[in-house]
Parts: sequence; structure tokens; C-alpha cells
Amino acid sequence: MTGVREHEPVTDPPTGADTLRFLGPVDGGLPDEPTSEHVGTGQILRLLTRQLFAIPTTTDPSARPVADAAVELPTVGNGGISADGRTWRVRLRGGIRWDAQAARELTAGDVVRGLKRSAHPLARSMRPYLGEIIEGMADYYRAYDEALGHWEAHAPAFAQFQQSTRIPGLRAEGDTVVLRLTAPANDLVDLLATGFTAAAPREYDYYVPESPELYRCTPSAGPYRIAKRLSPGGDLVLEPNPRWDPATDPVRRRTARRIEVVAAADGQPTHPAAGFGVLSWSVPSPPAGFAATGCSYYLSAGAGGAAQPFAVRHALSWALDRAALAEAACKAGADGAATQHGVLQPGHPASERDADGAPDVGDPERARPLLADAGLTEGTRLTLGVPAGSRAGAVAAALVAVSARYGITLVPVPSASTGGPGVDLVLHEWAPAWAGDAGRDLVHRMWPSDGRSGDPAAVAREALRAMDPGTALALWRRFDRSATADLRLVPLIVAAWPRARADAVAAGAARW
Repeated sequence: MTGVREHEPVTDPPTGADTLRFLGPVDGGLPDEPTSEHVGTGQILRLLTRQLFAIPTTTDPSARPVADAAVELPTVGNGGISADGRTWRVRLRGGIRWDAQAARELTAGDVVRGLKRSAHPLARSMRPYLGEIIEGMADYYRAYDEALGHWEAHAPAFAQFQQSTRIPGLRAEGDTVVLRLTAPANDLVDLLATGFTAAAPREYDYYVPESPELYRCTPSAGPYRIAKRLSPGGDLVLEPNPRWDPATDPVRRRTARRIEVVAAADGQPTHPAAGFGVLSWSVPSPPAGFAATGCSYYLSAGAGGAAQPFAVRHALSWALDRAALAEAACKAGADGAATQHGVLQPGHPASERDADGAPDVGDPERARPLLADAGLTEGTRLTLGVPAGSRAGAVAAALVAVSARYGITLVPVPSASTGGPGVDLVLHEWAPAWAGDAGRDLVHRMWPSDGRSGDPAAVAREALRAMDPGTALALWRRFDRSATADLRLVPLIVAAWPRARADAVAAGAARW
């Protein structure tokens, strides 16, 4: 299919730089440890797509989503959420148009199509959350895998499955998206503000995701559109979208006449990208304050290792010099770092430090007898499972140095999240999968329920279902206190690595 869009002059010329040039690639994500010149897939999507809600472009780390394609944030008071919290009705604002022939308007059906496309492997990371919240979504994902998981890419099959497979909790009614939830979910707005849930035009159904044909015929509803894409993985050029009306977009701005995303600089200058579309629509972007969108580090016991007894982790929690770990993270390139004494990140509204807990630098006088009672005497040797990457490696190296003060030798080894056989301690790193309320992600990835009576995960689930903000806050505080005391995870530090804010605010993956 060709001729999807018409070429019209842009009547409101952009302001600022004539051309912005960023490093990619945007396909397959970024390098494990990207530089400040790398732009993320989610940042590109913010220029092309619209969600029901979106995190505004601001340096305020506590900013929550605002209405984007939606007219307003739904509440019980305005009729957008039912009294039982399980039915959401989100009305779309008018005047949002796709860059297609006849300036076709973005519809509720496009939003439903976008949510259904979250079954695509590129958006698989969102399945546990949307599948848990929206009625019938988990069954839809399973049916998708059964029907298409063994097939080679075939666009008609993808489209036919999406159109013929009904999701009980998701439908379009005129200009309104209706969602029926399995239970109240006070963080649904945050999930629907990610690029994973962006509206999808019907052209997405004509082509196989990631195909060259689709790159040439991808309508945009944002301030820019794709001007050139040679092939997946090739350079990307964006130009102003003449169909975009800034009066219908409370989030995005257009500040350049051309945006280039290149796989390699090839000696040409590039612009800093970490804050573009996240902190500011101009470059260089203003600095972001350190807050709860960083990467947290925790210690846990390895499966069957020497740290399984509670007494071991309790002793280590008093022995560790967290301030030294934070300093090591900053030396390794973090924009900022802070000690963390609870499972929830510092800056979370429910995070409260225990006044009787260990100081930032540890307490050797109290720690030494605790270590001895736990069997961690001088000369003890423990293996430490460490995730891949130089950042986790820097934190691990600092842990080795701190432990040596007590005559304990930590031996870092590559490790999976469970540590594997023969690993005594495991270093974990967790960065929120999205900005705003990411407690669901923390519990899913770092604190899965173990079924025990009084399990903190059960408290977290109550907090996520609470419709009253005060009740939710009290439950999260209860979770943080009980989870921290449990010491299944020993909190260490939180570090703001470059792009941390961008990766959280502009979370998303191309599903075209």
C-alpha cells in the first residue's frame, strides 16, 4: 500500500534548532549502558503517537500522568470510574488526526487496537500488568500465543486475530474507550501513559511489524512523522507532521525542522538526547533533580547459600556502608545516588526511614557481634552473584571493599536473579518500568508472593486496589515496613544513571 498520507506545507514552522541529531539505534532498544546522546524508542514514539494519558515534559520527578488523547483523567466524581472502581470510561478529545489521507481522526477503536497489539513480542514486558488488570486480557495473550506463536510473520493473520478475538474488558463505544477491570487498579492511569499502550492506526494491520513496507507507510498523530526509513536498523529521519494541531496536544511540542536518528555518528556532531521530550523539548535539556526514578540495588540470599538464615542478612544490614556504595556509583557515572534503607525507593510517598535503623555508614560496633553470631567471622568467604554490566559491577566492587573491613571476602560471580547453585548472596538492580506509580512493577519483579501468612506482597495488592489515596498510602507504608523488616531484600542504594528519567517517562516499544 502506498500513498497513505498527503504532503502539505507546515503552516506553523518550528522554533529552535534547524536539525537535531541523536544516536540510535531505535530498533531492538538501546545499548545496555547508553550514552547521553542515545535516544530511546519510547522518546521517538512520543513524537509520533498518542496515548490516553502521558507524563508531562517536566523536571518535576513527582509529576503524574495528565490527559493526552483523553479529555480528562477519569474519576468517580466525573463519572469516568464506576463506584466499584472496576469500570472505566475514557472519552477522547476531538481534533487529533492521523497523517493519512483525508486527515482521518484518531478513534477509540485505534486505542483498542493499540492495546490489543500489546500481545506482540516487542511489548511482551507489559503482559503481566495489563493481563492482571483488564478482564480477559490474560486469556487474549494466551490465545495469541497459541494461534500465532508458531507462525512466521503474516500480516493478515495478525490483523484477523486481533479483530476476531474479543476481550471482555476492552471495547470502543463511539468516542469512548471502555475498560472493565478484574479489580480496582489505582495505577491504571500510569500504565496507560506508557508507549506500550499507544493508539494504533489501521495501517498497522496491513503490514508485518518491523517490515520495511510499514516504515514507509506509518501514519503519525504527533508533531513529527517519518520522512525516511531505509530499512529496520537504518537511519531514521523525522519531519514536521502537517496534520498535528498543538491545540489538541497538551504534552508535545515541535522545536526543530528535522530530527535525525543515526546508528553511528560518523564524525558528525550529535545532540544530548537523555532529556529530549522528557525534561524539555529543546536541547540541551535542563538538569533533572534526583528522585524515585533511579535504579535501586538490593542484596538477597542465594538459593541454598550461606545467607539463607535471617541472622546473616540482619547482620549485613548493620555492617554495610551504604554511603560508600553511593559514592562508588557516582564515580562510575551516576548523575546522583542516595542510600536506601527501605524496599520502596527514597522519594516514594510511602517511604519512611526507620529512626532506629542502621546509619548510612553502617555501625561496626553493633555489626561485629551480629556477624559473629551469624557465623560470619573473619576469614569467611562468600560468593556474590552480580548482574551483567559495569554499573552493577561498580556496586559489587564497593560491596567487596566494604565487606573486607570485617575480614569477609566476597567473590563476585556472574549470576541470574536467583543466584544459582553455590551462590551465597545475590545483587539485584531494579529500575521502574514506567514513571509515576510503579509499585506493581516492584512487587512483580522483586517481591513475588510466596504464599506465606502475612506476606508483604498481599499488602501491596491491597494497596493497588485501594480507591482512596489515603488508604493506598497507608497500605504502601505497611508494605514497606514489613518488607524491609523481612529482609528478603536488603536495601542498599538508589542511583540515577544517565537516561534513567527518560527510560521511565518514555517507556515503550515499537509495535508497528
